[in-house]
Amino acid sequence: MMTRLKKRYWIPAIILLIIVIVSLYGWRYWLAFKDEHNLSVDWQGLDISLDGLSFAELTISQQPQLSLKANNIKLSWSTLTAKSIDIYWQSTELTDKSTLSKVADNVNQQIEQSPFNSSLISTIIYWLPKTIKFDSLKFYQQKNELVNLKIETTKNQNTIELKLASNTQDMATLAANVSFNQSNSCFVIENGILTTTLHHFGIEKGNLTLPFSGVLTDKQLTLKSSDKALLNIDKAKFSDDLLVQKLVGKVAFELVIPIPFQSKQINGNVALIINQFNGIYKASEIKSAVGDVSILVKNNQLSISTSSLTVQEVNIGVSFEKVKLAGSYLASLDKPLNGIVKWQLAQATIFSGLVFLDKGQLNFAKLPQQFNLRLKKLQLKDIFAKYPAEGLAGDGAIDGTLPVTLLPSSKKGAALTEVIIKNGQLVTVNDGFLRFDNSALKNYALTNPNMKILTDLIKNFHYTKLSGTVNYANEIAKLGLNIQGSNRDVENNKAVNLNINLEENIAKLLISLQLADQINEPIRKRIEAYLKRKS
Repeated sequence: MMTRLKKRYWIPAIILLIIVIVSLYGWRYWLAFKDEHNLSVDWQGLDISLDGLSFAELTISQQPQLSLKANNIKLSWSTLTAKSIDIYWQSTELTDKSTLSKVADNVNQQIEQSPFNSSLISTIIYWLPKTIKFDSLKFYQQKNELVNLKIETTKNQNTIELKLASNTQDMATLAANVSFNQSNSCFVIENGILTTTLHHFGIEKGNLTLPFSGVLTDKQLTLKSSDKALLNIDKAKFSDDLLVQKLVGKVAFELVIPIPFQSKQINGNVALIINQFNGIYKASEIKSAVGDVSILVKNNQLSISTSSLTVQEVNIGVSFEKVKLAGSYLASLDKPLNGIVKWQLAQATIFSGLVFLDKGQLNFAKLPQQFNLRLKKLQLKDIFAKYPAEGLAGDGAIDGTLPVTLLPSSKKGAALTEVIIKNGQLVTVNDGFLRFDNSALKNYALTNPNMKILTDLIKNFHYTKLSGTVNYANEIAKLGLNIQGSNRDVENNKAVNLNINLEENIAKLLISLQLADQINEPIRKRIEAYLKRKS
């Protein structure tokens, strides 16, 4: 009978002995690991049962930089849960640049010399609990909270279903299936989807739905959209100059990030389909832009291009309608403003006519640069309607060429370039008329009898030719007009030549035109601030 009882307890005794040996070995390994990495561990409320281990509180720290504090931890073969995990990172101040460089080089060298250990990773995944759940995972840097996430993972054979959700007002959720491909030594990310409200980078109200997939190797992380992401921004201020009032579109992307991370070696491309865009740039209002924009970053070069971008209206005080653009911009990331812009199409409707650029390019690194602005069939009646004056009317169409030169700006705090126009040419397409008759003109004729003929002529002047020159610099435009024609009611329809010189501050003129219209309130505030600075 005693022999049978002894045999009965052999198997449990052997299992218990194995558990003790493994535990002692694991404890010894943990002590060695703890000493090697200078870790200190403290816990409270330890409980050991058949259901596993639990800690009321567990603290792991590596002074003076890293500290991890977890509450209500429960660990078993199948589950790992925690109510909260707080990770604190205190960056040390390395004033010696050579020391900092050596640390960075050592880290990079370790990463480069440590490719994925396929068997080890597969073993870790195998022994991971089937379910992991953290109600709150917070990451702090310099005592400032950077991340607050809720994490859930479910292991299904070799695939981990990952779910992340923010515990903040940003309302972001991320879900993906992550698996390890042992033959290719890489992590594969599938069925990923990011849904988030946007409250960063100046965005006040917006949301993004982004499906994605990816591959992580020991050399790089590759992420790409598995379908077009849906982007909706209702209000955003990306800079003091750019205000977005509405942006609806779709985004596709591919991003390659090197490991170890080096910003200059990041390659990526983004394709944005704009279904609707309304916004403000400086004091200009942009309405109903649609089209496509591609952004490419490769080998430290930035490329922005569009094959078709249409804007219903750009209002700078004068309305440019049906704006059509096709072109590209290429620059180094080190000097993003010193790039080359090329255009195949650049045109807009203005005053029932057309303003456009011939196909060309500009190099902002080699200013000054020049291009010709073409005018075609601008209607005088529309121009006078925009700039109303008592008793002024006219009809006719004007063509022209304005040679525009871009110069480096000499004014602090102003735009990067200055615009000048030298000897621009205007000419009428056909005959037309000008009429100018008001009380001020009549009073002028009464006090200046020698000018009576002139004032009589322009009451109903039919011209056969109207030509002019345009010059512009320092916000001042000078217009010299030569008008040939006659008034049928004056001096028997005698042909005369009229030479008229006009001068106008264009910046003030555009501001006055904007204030006269029912302009957007943000533009009004910007104009008022500009006028206040000027005064």
